[in-house]
Amino acid sequence: MANKIIKGKDLMLFDVSGNSFSYATNHTLTISTETSDTSSKDHGIWAASEITKYSWEITSENLFTETDYASMFDSMLSGTPITVRFGLKSQTDDASKTVADGDYENWTSGNDGYYTGKVLITSLTANASNGENATYSVTLTGVGKISKATKVNLSI
Repeated sequence: MANKIIKGKDLMLFDVSGNSFSYATNHTLTISTETSDTSSKDHGIWAASEITKYSWEITSENLFTETDYASMFDSMLSGTPITVRFGLKSQTDDASKTVADGDYENWTSGNDGYYTGKVLITSLTANASNGENATYSVTLTGVGKISKATKVNLSI
C-alpha cells in the first residue's frame, strides 16, 4: 500500500455489514492508554511507566434522519454491543455518483483494511438549531480490543 495522504471524506464509519453511518460530517477515532508508575531508585529523577490498559472510542457527527437516529436510539437503549468498522470507503468507477443523489443506498467499506471492534453507544445527542439542518452526535465506546482487519484476516 502506498504511503499517501487520505482525505477526510474517504475515511468513514461503517456498521458490521460494511454500510456507512449515513450523512456523516465528521468521525473521530481515539485510542488511549492507562499507565502504571514503575519508577524505582535506579531511575534517579526520571519517572518510568508501563501501559496497563488500552481503551478506544469513536465519535460521529451526522445530519439527522429519522431512520438513522431511531436506530442509534434503539441500539443505545438495548445496551447491546454493536460491531463497527472505521476505514476507507470503497471507490467507485464513476466519481459523479453519490449517496446523496440516490446512486447508492450507503457508501460501503473498502476491503483493503480497516479498524474494527465491538462498541456500546454511550452518548447520543440530537441538535435542532433554528434555520439549520438537524444533526446528531454519537459516542461509541469500545468493548474489548480494536483490531486492524487486513486482506488476510477480513473474516473478523
